[in-house]
Amino acid sequence: MSWHDVFRRDLRSVYRSRTGTAVAAILALSTVVAVGLFALAEDTAVLGGIGALLTIVVLLALVFVGSPRSIALTVVAFTVVAVGLTFLVAGLRPAEAAQPEMQLAVVSVGSALSFLLPLVALVGSYAALVGERETGSVRFLLGLPNSRVDAYAGKYLSRSAVVLVPLAVGLALTAVVVGLTFANGSVLGILGLTAVSIPYALLFVGIGLSASAYADTSNRSVAVVIAAFVVFRVGWPAIQLLGLQGMEEPYPRPEWFFWVGRLNPINAYVKLTTLFAEFEYGHPLVSTPGGRFGPLPAGETAVNTIATSHWFAAVVLLAWTLLAPIAGLLYFRDRDIL
Repeated sequence: MSWHDVFRRDLRSVYRSRTGTAVAAILALSTVVAVGLFALAEDTAVLGGIGALLTIVVLLALVFVGSPRSIALTVVAFTVVAVGLTFLVAGLRPAEAAQPEMQLAVVSVGSALSFLLPLVALVGSYAALVGERETGSVRFLLGLPNSRVDAYAGKYLSRSAVVLVPLAVGLALTAVVVGLTFANGSVLGILGLTAVSIPYALLFVGIGLSASAYADTSNRSVAVVIAAFVVFRVGWPAIQLLGLQGMEEPYPRPEWFFWVGRLNPINAYVKLTTLFAEFEYGHPLVSTPGGRFGPLPAGETAVNTIATSHWFAAVVLLAWTLLAPIAGLLYFRDRDIL
């Protein structure tokens, strides 16, 4: 088998299981539905309650709806209804009512994806290789004339497609919603957000596939990807904050704080999302050189470092995206797995 054969075989396998449809469900609901709610809800407490209710409904659907086809149809129907209701309620909104700003769309979608994309990418890829070992089909996967590089490349491309296709569809619909219902909504802005979300998703597909190449069992692969997510999401910021202990004046943050923080690919991704809306005081999820989400107090000077620039964030994100799958490939190529 060539990598083309591995790609087609694995893609069929994923969509016959619940993995592909679960990924599509989560991504669809985190983009179109989230933006629709932000466009309509004036009270953030109401928004949080509706979002929590929708999350419970989705989880119940994934557990109790039978076949992958049924789940896919449920997701499509729910998305269509959500988009339709968004346009209906937006059309009934009084003319004098204020429309939400583009910044709100970028913050809501970018923040949701910064959390959800790693999860769905890791879920969609952690069992790609170790699952073949557990079922015994790894001998077929590596059968002549297929090489390990072909097998790895086919798996990487198929699992990437599982994540990127629903992501692209969801954000395309989001672009339509934002363009038509937000005050200064930009379709191009959401398309730009899609462009920076693609390498971010591929990074965690690469981490999941590398974990699958390393692990002997699915349970160990799950443990590795959970550990990776916790390190990026919790451990890395904790190290930054521990480094500030003992400082008499933690504001403005010292320069090393930004160098350490912006090497985290999650921070790099969130920083890049700020390219697509006006952020006078920075993104609420990323520390600003002034150390606060807002203008600097009188007489205080912000730290000026290239670590806080957009181009540095782009370099960091692309570097992680390239290195993650390559690390797994180098290990998988020489490992005794038969």
